[in-house]
Amino acid sequence: MGDQIITLGTYTFERAQIVQTILESGGIECFIQNVNLIQGAVSTGVKVRINEDDLERSMKLLEKIIQPEKMKADDSIVNNKPIILLPVDFSDYSYKAADVALDWAKLLNAEMIVVHTYFDPVINSLPFSETYMYDVNLEELSIDLKEEGEKGLKKMLKYLKSRDESGKVKIKAELLKGVAEDEIVAYSKQLDPTIIIMGTRGKDRKAADLVGSVTAEVIDISRVPVLAIPEDFKYDGISSIKNVLYATNFEESDFKSIDILERFFKPIGVKIYCVHVVPEKAKEWDEVRMEGLKRHIQNKYDESNVVCDILLNEDFWIGIESYIMENKIDILCFTARRRNIISRLLNPSIAKKMLFHSTTPLLVFHA
Repeated sequence: MGDQIITLGTYTFERAQIVQTILESGGIECFIQNVNLIQGAVSTGVKVRINEDDLERSMKLLEKIIQPEKMKADDSIVNNKPIILLPVDFSDYSYKAADVALDWAKLLNAEMIVVHTYFDPVINSLPFSETYMYDVNLEELSIDLKEEGEKGLKKMLKYLKSRDESGKVKIKAELLKGVAEDEIVAYSKQLDPTIIIMGTRGKDRKAADLVGSVTAEVIDISRVPVLAIPEDFKYDGISSIKNVLYATNFEESDFKSIDILERFFKPIGVKIYCVHVVPEKAKEWDEVRMEGLKRHIQNKYDESNVVCDILLNEDFWIGIESYIMENKIDILCFTARRRNIISRLLNPSIAKKMLFHSTTPLLVFHA
């Protein structure tokens, strides 16, 4: 094998063995890593490693044979009701997000899945070799982290049920093991929820706390709409949400996003503002495009509940923030495009920037 070794995927021990067998039968060299040597039969988070040159061939081979693991059918997903996924870390802002999620579940007659992910030091430790010795305390630490997660979920469920006096919202808890953002996205692919609602830290946090934020990463890689609730957001109930701003860039995905917005907020009579920020010198062509978007909205929706505006400002952030204050905007909405890891690092998306520059909730769609 060459020097460039990469991780093809992370699986259960049993599934990793199957993938390894398939690859080797196709003439691709590979090996598995992060097996729990004490309890190998029940290991999870096992990595299948291959030569980088074999990646394309491996993916084609696996696409024909391996299908994604399906969730076990249970009462939470067999009745086709809308589902709200609520990832939590038991912080204060997680509880604030829980309040919003519960009210949204009541509004949409949806079910709630509360998810907590704990980091397992056993499956994420360095591979064993003569250089490293297995720390017997890791197993004990893993058990402690799992127990803490279970206690936190029980407390969260008790809190949510105390707020749902009618008892109409069905709430389920799920404890996952692994890297939070990866597990949340993987779980959402299996569950296919209507929306993911998460809390996020306030803008007064240190920059180091913001880098690598789980919420920001889920926004970047999830295909499901994500509603991020800032820590400093003052929530007075879902009926207090009156005005929603959608920042349009005149792309094809705008039509789908506006349609979802209309369905999400119609039950509470929210006013939707479609806004585009443009410098004075470039306004002529954008005014024409905005007029076209406005005609589309007039033909499909109630014109009185949707406003289309062009904001003339050289600075996007100043334009948006000014509009928020003038129109008392309660939720900001954007459509994010899928980008490779390099562009994500060098040029963060508008949605990710707004996540850390506002105390207003942020709803992100994906093109």
